[in-house]
Amino acid sequence: MFSFLDETALKELAVLFDETHPQVVLAAFQNIDDSDAAVFFVMCTHLKRDFTENTLAAHAGRLFAQLPFDRKISIAEKITATEVIDAERAAQIWHEHVLKIKETLQKTTFLGEGASNLAKLLSYMDVGEQNQLLEALAEQHPEMVKSISEQLFNFEDLVGLESEAIKTILKVLDKQTLAIALHNAPPAIRDRFFEDMSASQAEAVEAEAAQLTFEQTQIADTARQSVVNLVRNFAAKGLLQIG
Repeated sequence: MFSFLDETALKELAVLFDETHPQVVLAAFQNIDDSDAAVFFVMCTHLKRDFTENTLAAHAGRLFAQLPFDRKISIAEKITATEVIDAERAAQIWHEHVLKIKETLQKTTFLGEGASNLAKLLSYMDVGEQNQLLEALAEQHPEMVKSISEQLFNFEDLVGLESEAIKTILKVLDKQTLAIALHNAPPAIRDRFFEDMSASQAEAVEAEAAQLTFEQTQIADTARQSVVNLVRNFAAKGLLQIG
């Protein structure tokens, strides 16, 4: 469709998108004219003949979705109003956009994903201090705190708990929450709990699991988070160790 876009040009942009953080690409578009951006997005989304071109369309779609709403409106209006463009101008726009991304990348030092950076820093603090800081951040940044918490300790990490820690949890965790949390859980986690249960506890949890409703099975993630929160709170109080 676009004669100036040979396989080399397409692969160049595909690799550039793959290796460049989305925020860097987004920054490159800050000073690009909306009319030119519209042409670039249309060219990307028209390329759907093979894997590379589908990849470019997907990248373009995600980039457009991240733009401020007023810019999306402006670009959308120009896309609907632009059906024909001079081939030489189209080639110029394409190459200018690729160059802009490269220039922005060269001027940018990427420090990594913010939540992961904070999680690494918090890993050097005791759980009580972690919880205190995360609780303070949660009101304004709930999703960020959720991501950080999962990186510090998540449901899968329960496999590594000592038997005494599991037994401590089982003393206070009600059988329904545990049954829901263990629904479709990895076998290693299920085994980790059942091997430290008494025969009567295991029988009660199995009975509870057998009568779970469909609605209850749909909140397994919530139940798992409750278990994780319980473990973190106990660790903060020194009742068990998680790392």
